[in-house]
Amino acid sequence: MLDLVILAAVALGAFSGWRRGFIVPLVATGGTLLALYALYTQGASFIPSGTFGLGLGAGLAFIAGGILGRIGALVAVLVHRVGLLKRADQGLGVPLGGVLALVSVYFALVALVSFDDILAPFHGKPTVDAAAVAAVRAAVASDPQFAVMVDPKTLDEMAATAAKSAIPRDQVAKFSEALAFYESEVRPQLLGSILAPAILAVGEHVPFIGHHLAYPKP
Repeated sequence: MLDLVILAAVALGAFSGWRRGFIVPLVATGGTLLALYALYTQGASFIPSGTFGLGLGAGLAFIAGGILGRIGALVAVLVHRVGLLKRADQGLGVPLGGVLALVSVYFALVALVSFDDILAPFHGKPTVDAAAVAAVRAAVASDPQFAVMVDPKTLDEMAATAAKSAIPRDQVAKFSEALAFYESEVRPQLLGSILAPAILAVGEHVPFIGHHLAYPKP
């Protein structure tokens, strides 16, 4: 199922690339990357550090990408007046759209595998004991972005129950349906995927965005 979702995402990206063409996304994406590079190298003196600086930089880059995208659209209008050039623009847009979709899939898989690693103490066990809950709580505390997916209050409730007796695997849904759904439905799809490990293996070698992740094992 996960592989079908990946294929559908890439196919949709390729179709979107055919509709938008090559020029518009290339100018918008390239402009955004150049804006980010300029902000964090040449503009480092006036961009504040920390989360606010990252948010400000991302906002400015988004605005720059939008402006350049409009410029690209104007260029595309001129190009599309010539039938042959229009077909060439659409044809080149197909692989570009597919590649951009693959990049999005890569980032989604990185997030999914990282989340799976956070939940490692829960995997493959008939019960969830206090030690497993404590390990997940520590992992979430060290990487707060995952608190969006694993509510610390839920972990507190699980810890209080597990301190008395281990929680049977089929009772996890009483505390968090999301966790139970991930363990019973999403994780098996991740483990059985053929495309996901291949995309992560290739993606880790891509400059700037790639990094190594250990793929989960049963």
